[in-house]
Amino acid sequence: MTGTSGWAFDLPPSELEAWLSARDAHGLDAARRAELALTCACARGDPRALAVFEAEFLPWARQAASRFGDSAFVDEVCQQLRRRLLVAEGGRAPRIGDYRGRGALDLYVKAVAVRLALNALPPAERAVQLSDEALLDVPAPAEDPELAVMKLTYRGEFKQAFTGAVRALDEEARTVLRLYYLDGLGLAEVARLYGWSVPTASRRLASARAQVAAQTRALLGAQLKLSPTELDSLLRLIDSELSGGGLASR
Repeated sequence: MTGTSGWAFDLPPSELEAWLSARDAHGLDAARRAELALTCACARGDPRALAVFEAEFLPWARQAASRFGDSAFVDEVCQQLRRRLLVAEGGRAPRIGDYRGRGALDLYVKAVAVRLALNALPPAERAVQLSDEALLDVPAPAEDPELAVMKLTYRGEFKQAFTGAVRALDEEARTVLRLYYLDGLGLAEVARLYGWSVPTASRRLASARAQVAAQTRALLGAQLKLSPTELDSLLRLIDSELSGGGLASR
């Protein structure tokens, strides 16, 4: 069968039909159905499907794992991912079959890679630190002139308070922010990573954002002599940074 992305591999129509039915996937769009067909062929061990997975989806795993270690670490995570997703073990079918097409396959692969990378780290290194520069530079397309001036005027103070607020979060909240804003995982992938429902993942993300806003307010208030109105205007930058650039709609 040939997918919408030009993938071609041997896959009996009846087997694909059963694969889609088992995942309640007949109402999905063509792209997700093509990715489900690819996972079906990978689970069967089709060489062409495995080559497509290696060429088009392993790079996403490498990108995700690279945030946690050097090239040797990334290689090990990718090898673990191949075994986890593509090899039948202990009488269990390859776990690539766990993908159900509810999100893009590249994000699913990234979520698995992040989970494997975190599991591979020593416990003391699992408290992933957010990059303050990465979050501060998230584009805010609706930023108004007042905010732009305040951001330039108080850039150093804002950065210091924002970074301190992020570091005050617990490990889970920091990691959720990182996964969503820096690693590009959607709410469904974050939920799957932690075993949550999507609404729970949304609430955890919202809670982390609220904690960052409240702590930044406290830290800025201690540093700057601003009126409540001026402080409120400056703090609007926090929400623009954590919801701008289309990130909140992922």
